[in-house]
Amino acid sequence: MDVTYKFLTAEEFHSPEYVKLQNKIHGKNGHASRLKRMEHYAAMGDLRVIVAIIDGKMVGQASAYRVKAIIEGKEQPFYWSCDTFLLPESRGYGMGKHLQNELHKVCPNFSSAWYSPINGIIKRKCGGSDLIDLKFTYYPVSNFCGLMWQLASTKLFKKQLTTNAHIPFLYYNLNKLFHKNKLKKYEVVEIHYSDLDEEIAEFMENSLKGYDFHIKRNLDFLKWTYGWKKGRYHMLAIKRDGRIDAVVAFSNVHNATHVIARFKGVSILDLVISPDSQLTTKDVLLYVIQYHKERKEKIEGVITFEQMNYFPKFIYPIPSVPLLSTYGKKLQKGYICLLYTSDAADE
Repeated sequence: MDVTYKFLTAEEFHSPEYVKLQNKIHGKNGHASRLKRMEHYAAMGDLRVIVAIIDGKMVGQASAYRVKAIIEGKEQPFYWSCDTFLLPESRGYGMGKHLQNELHKVCPNFSSAWYSPINGIIKRKCGGSDLIDLKFTYYPVSNFCGLMWQLASTKLFKKQLTTNAHIPFLYYNLNKLFHKNKLKKYEVVEIHYSDLDEEIAEFMENSLKGYDFHIKRNLDFLKWTYGWKKGRYHMLAIKRDGRIDAVVAFSNVHNATHVIARFKGVSILDLVISPDSQLTTKDVLLYVIQYHKERKEKIEGVITFEQMNYFPKFIYPIPSVPLLSTYGKKLQKGYICLLYTSDAADE
């Protein structure tokens, strides 16, 4: 078996062989939808795509795109792994590891937030290690018992059973009991894409300086990443006495999945609070839920990486899943969000 590896040029993204590979993996017209995503990644300045070729036919790829990160106070290039796959008949020959190794050579701080168990093993063998811990958490708004029943029934009966045990905004109302007076002190302003400006970017970047790790925020980055999601997200600025205390962005209400349980909810894409503010992440979450309640939009729960004193909640996996990176050191305090780690937030 003759295996070769090749980094593709932007022109080769349109080649017949690459179109065929994408359509095999992602279904009919899969190439057209993935090409839009690849063009979006490339707009940040650098997208690397390497393919495995057997006897002249492309059988898999690994890719990564570059952003800027602040790691332990220093700005550094940071590459997010994306769209890594092999055709089923080509697995088990070590090609996945070779693809990853080749990317590691040209992509400093090559990192992955979402990966299969097998892919995680490969990434570790290629030099990846824990950078920060991620806690994927479900906070119920109207439905907790129903979600737990879906999980339990699948485990016990090998069949997912559902129940209509929903009480609209039950958990929101319970968690808001001791926050009513505090929340009245703030003004909530919706920020549309056209409203994104240097003030918002500077607020977010300055507020994240206390973290060991975060993706650098400037206006270009915000325009790039939220432009991709235009029409599919909302952003709020929470102000007090005319000063921004927090910025939060969240997806439209959509059909979501946590572990294997299905629910209708929203994903927190970004949540940044000024270190000088009296606001907590729980306060901001309550504002997000309030936004939907005022608009009479039914939601069952919210998904986020943020941890807060909200009861109940469901974290999976327990205790956490690591963000793997070739940085080479585990950090204690990193800021990570669904904005740039999950394609699910793009659907």
